[in-house]
Order: sequence, then C-alpha cells, then structure tokens
Amino acid sequence: MDEKQLLGKMLVEEGVITDDQLKTALEKQKETGHFLGRILVDLGYIEERDLKRLLSIQAGIEMIDLKTTPIEKRAVEVFPSALAKTYNAIPISLEKNILTLAVGDTLSLNIQDDISFVLGYKTKMVLADEHDIQEAIEMHYGKEIETVDDLVKWLAQDIEEMEELDAIASQGEYATITSLEEIASLPPVVKLFDLILLQTVRDNASDVHLEPFEDDFRVRYRVDGVLYDLVHPPKGLSFALFCRFKIMAGMDIAERRLAQDGRIELSIMGRAVDLRVNTVPTVFGECLAIRVLDRGKTIFELANLGLSENNSKKIENVIKKPNGIILATGPTGCGKTTSLYAILRTLNTPDVKVITTEDPVEYMLEGALQVPIREHIGLTFARCLRSILRQDPDIILVGEVRDFETAQMAIQSSLTGHLVLSTLHTNDAPSTIMRLIDMKIEPFLLSSTIEGVIAQRLLRMLCQRCKEEYTPEKKELLEVGLDTNPEKVASMKFFRAKGCPFCRGGYKGRTAIFEILMPTEPFWQAVIDKRPLGEIKKIAIEDCHMRTLIEDGLDKVKAGITSIEEVAKEIHGY
Repeated sequence: MDEKQLLGKMLVEEGVITDDQLKTALEKQKETGHFLGRILVDLGYIEERDLKRLLSIQAGIEMIDLKTTPIEKRAVEVFPSALAKTYNAIPISLEKNILTLAVGDTLSLNIQDDISFVLGYKTKMVLADEHDIQEAIEMHYGKEIETVDDLVKWLAQDIEEMEELDAIASQGEYATITSLEEIASLPPVVKLFDLILLQTVRDNASDVHLEPFEDDFRVRYRVDGVLYDLVHPPKGLSFALFCRFKIMAGMDIAERRLAQDGRIELSIMGRAVDLRVNTVPTVFGECLAIRVLDRGKTIFELANLGLSENNSKKIENVIKKPNGIILATGPTGCGKTTSLYAILRTLNTPDVKVITTEDPVEYMLEGALQVPIREHIGLTFARCLRSILRQDPDIILVGEVRDFETAQMAIQSSLTGHLVLSTLHTNDAPSTIMRLIDMKIEPFLLSSTIEGVIAQRLLRMLCQRCKEEYTPEKKELLEVGLDTNPEKVASMKFFRAKGCPFCRGGYKGRTAIFEILMPTEPFWQAVIDKRPLGEIKKIAIEDCHMRTLIEDGLDKVKAGITSIEEVAKEIHGY
C-alpha cells in the first residue's frame, strides 16, 4: 500500500474525513500531483495540526509544540541562519554531537543526511507547526532573508583553506592535476557543492549554470523555466567548484580549451538524481551547464501531463494504431520527451518490443532497450535507426528528427509496420508538416505515415495558496483573444500571481498546454496543393478539430490553474 493510500486510510479510520472526501481529494491529486495531506488542508477537510499529528505517527517521529519547547542557544549557534531560512528548519538542542531539528513536514526528513554532512553533526528530526517554525526563525535569526551567498561566507571562515584555493586558482592553466584534485576535495568546496545540489533538488530546478565573468562568478538555476541567481562565490572557491563538478562527472580537469560532456549520478534528499554536465570555453574561462534529471520526481503517466479530456481521448486513439509516426514538437525544454515517455509507458507491455535511440538517454524505462547516440564515433540517429530495424521492434522512439536521412528512415520504419515516436523543433502542429517538406520529404509519404502531431508548451501554475482573484484589464483580454464584453468578463473568474513563502513570485510547478493535430484528407490535399500556411491552419482547426495552444491555455486560465500573463508570455513571447 502506498503512502497516499495509507494516509487516507488513517484519516478515514480516525474519523477525521469521510470516504467521499478522500475520493474527492485523490481525484484532485491526480490533476495537480500535489501532496495528499496538503490538498485535504486546502479543501478544508482537515486542520493543519491533525495532519501533522497523523504524519508524525505515520513516519514514526516525535511531534512537538514549539511554543512550549525551549530552544538551546548552543544549537542555534552551530546551525547557520541561511540554512534555517532556506530549509525552514529550526535547531532545538545539541547533545553528544546530535543536533535536533524541527521541520514542518515529513518531506523535509529527506534532507537529514545532507545537512549532517554539511554541518558534521548527526541530526535528529522532529515535526512542528510550520507557522511556529517561521516565528522561531525570526526570533532567533531575525527577519532578513538570507541566501546561499550567506552560506558561502559561513563556509569561508577557514582563512587558511581559502588562501590555498586562491593561490591555486591564480595559477590558471599552469595548475597541476594533483593540486586541482586536492582543492576539489577541500571541505568548503565539498560543502558548497552539496549545498548547491541540495537547493537545486529542493526547489525542483531543471538546470544549473556556473558562469565566469571578468570580475564576477555566478551560479544560477532554472526553476519552472525561469532563471534565478543562487550564489556568487569568490574566485578561489568558484574555480575549485568547477574542478569538483568536472571530477565528479568523469571529465578531464586539465583540459579547459575544449567543450566536454559528463554525467553524475547521485542520491540527494533521498531521491535518485542524474546530472548531465557540459562545459564550453569562454573569454573568461569555462562555462558549465548542468541538466538535472530527478528520477524520483518524474512520473510518466498521461494523466499527469495536463491533458484536457478531449486531447486525452485523441492521444489514446492515435497510440492504438499499429504503425505510423507520432511527432511531439515545440522548443527545447517544453516537455516533449516527457510526453513521449508517458506514451511509451502506456504502450510498453510484455507482448511488445520497445527500442529507443536518444542523445542522450534522459530517462530509464524498464522493459525498453535504450541506445545512446554517439556522433563522434559515427553512431547517428539515421545509422542507429537502420540497425534497430534488424532487432525486430514493435515500437521505436527516435530522440529527434534532425535531417533528411533520419526523417527518411523514420518514414521507412513506419511503412514497414512499426510505430515510430519522435520529436521536432517547430512552433505549432501544422508547421511541423511544412518543416518536414522543407527537409525534402515528399508530401505523399507524409500523408501515408503521419498519424498525429502533438505541439506543446509549459506554463507556470499559480500557487494555490496565495493566488488572488481579480478583474483583468481590456488590454490583457485582447492579448489572448478573449471577449471584452463586461457581462462575459463578470461571469468568469480570473486569478493572478501574488506571492507567499511557499512559492516563487506566485507560481509553483508547471503544466503543459497542447495542440494535437490528427490530419484528415482535406488537410493533406491542402498540403499537396501547396496552400498558404494560414489556410492549412484553418483547415486543421475546422476539419481536423484541432484546438490551438492558446485555446488550451485559456481553458487553464478559466480553471484557475494559470494566469493570462503566463499564457500571453508563452504563446506570444511577452
């Protein structure tokens, strides 16, 4: 029995909620993916304190009342304020090298081992009310918000080690491999490395960027598609941090003139995390980018993608086809691969053979054979696809259609009885067909093989705790093509971002909007006749019953999931 069923059963048995209330909350969880306990509180079915009490029983940890629990001064002194404010935890006591910390929810228990490593103390966790924790933090540390930059200052207290870092960093290209390995293993470097990854996973960031400039070095991370400053470490510490990442990724630390790729597999906050590391040389040194693939967070289910009922039925119908091509399109980072893996997971049954070829293989799918592309040795998509066909697959995933050869092989595969899934970079579903024709693929071949095109974008979701209802101005409504009639506006509910301690600027998490094209004969006839793209789009909407990206986005606006501003920014770019 999984955790959400266990918690729900406990609440029903305790008489806190009814079976109907649990059913409603579980349905809401399927839509949002949020924690069941938080949904029950937001719906008003249970009190925060009841939830904490049952979570403490479930997790087997003590629950305390912070208002009546004394906090030792010694414990506060050894626990940096930036850590307390970053992870919303307050130290209670320090006895025999064991630091007791109060946290607000059981999910925070996963950071126990990481904090133990950073501080050098064994840690014991207890549960307390989140509001009480915030009050205690303000009382003992002050109200001023601190960042990871403050943690860097705390780490830099060891002057001797910092001087050693600066000395080796100043040697630049003349630094020996031995000295680079030594500074990468120094405690301040290892601790900063861990803190950055801890913050990255905690905030569900998708990327981390280490960027050198003439007089500065900055570390940024991308959360819900937006880049935020994380830390600006001093020169010596930043140079050593680079070395740490490169060593962990199995890269050549002595080579700083060529681009390199590497990979790190770690367990952070109890979750398996895969880091794809890439470096490129710049004017002021190497720039390092890290793609964060959180295997513990990714759930490949069609129901979790944000599909409307209509779009969900379209996908369910098209993936039942025994052969043909299904394309996912959109810009980099719009969730194309996640959508295709959700489809693959649905199709991946014991009676079919699934083979994927990707650059790189981003996620592991049990039961599927996954082949990584290695262009530097000649293993391209087209060459790999040619070999895959000899493996007698039923379903093939091609990471990306980049050129004529790959597109041609995909078409041949579908014509010989295979279902082919792939991605393409285009702005919308109808223009995908134009892009393939631009690759010199004959329209009659496309009409024989293309079964569906799924265009998508990712939108930030409004924080359900702090979103506020408002009446949008006429300009906002016109931006997304909504009727400005006052009576119609008054009959609808609109929400906008506000901001609270539990989100970033009023947004938390992302959902996808879709534009699904199932081509019909009139559509293909328009393509063969080389009609203008505008006419082809009109036929896609009227004859193929395609709902556009902006229409799907507006449905999510009306449902209070996202804002007009977010839809306009993603669709129109402003």
